[in-house]
Parts: sequence; C-alpha cells; structure tokens
Amino acid sequence: MQALTRSLNIVAALLFAAALILVNAQIVCRFILSISVPWTEEVSRLVFVWLAFLGAAVGAREGSLIVIDTLPEVIGSRWDVWIGPVVRLFSLAVVLFLFFGSIPLVRSVWPTTLSTVDWISNGWAYLAFTTSFGLMALFAVEPLVRDLLRLARRRA
Repeated sequence: MQALTRSLNIVAALLFAAALILVNAQIVCRFILSISVPWTEEVSRLVFVWLAFLGAAVGAREGSLIVIDTLPEVIGSRWDVWIGPVVRLFSLAVVLFLFFGSIPLVRSVWPTTLSTVDWISNGWAYLAFTTSFGLMALFAVEPLVRDLLRLARRRA
C-alpha cells in the first residue's frame, strides 16, 4: 500500500508539473508570441481532470474529504465502534457502484478523440473516474478491515 501511495503522489506531482508547463506555454504563445496553439488547452484540461480525480483518491486515503459527522457526534464514541464499520461498508459499496458504472462509460467514449489532438482518446478523461474510484475502493478496504478486527476483538 505504501508503494501505491508513493506512486500516486509521484504521478500527481508529474501531472501538476505538466499542467503548469502546458498552461504557461499557452499563455506565452497566445499573449507574447501572438500564435494560437489550440491543443495545449485541451491537453491541459485532460491533465486537470486527472489531477482532480487523483486528488479525490488522495483525499479519500487521508480521510480529508467532506463528511457529514452529525450522527457520530450525537451518538458518541461508544456507538461509533458499531456505526463506523457500517458507514465504511456503505461508502465502499457506493464507490464500487461508481467504479463499475464508469467502465461502460469509458468504453463508450474510447473511440472518440480530442478535437485538436486526434490521437488522444476522450476515454482518457473518463478513465480518470474509473481510476479514482478504484483507488478509493482500495483505500477504503484497510480501515474497514481494521474496524471489523477491532469489533471482533471487542466481542471476544
């Protein structure tokens, strides 16, 4: 899991650098050189989509996504031992639903290409969804197993 996390961080940093280079190249070409390079806008948009969805996976891993924590605060830590695994299991089910639901979407748009770069499939943008949901599912399994083991130890 640590190797996956490290790799994800490296990929996110490389994507950020690519986005920075592409956007700056677009600015220089358009406003300084007065030439239009339309492919930089489309490719940078694709890179930003990947950054956003990989960032969501990182947020899920770190537990920094927006959550509604009213119920845990009301019921207290005593019941959190029981509610926590249920919530994590439900969250995993939703993420898996989105993961499997995104696969046909990727397949359906894969034959189409970007308008300015005809060798890059539109499917790459949609594959970011699938990748993100897959990573979120992987990252959700560890805390769920930990909660279930803690619950089993408590019952024993």
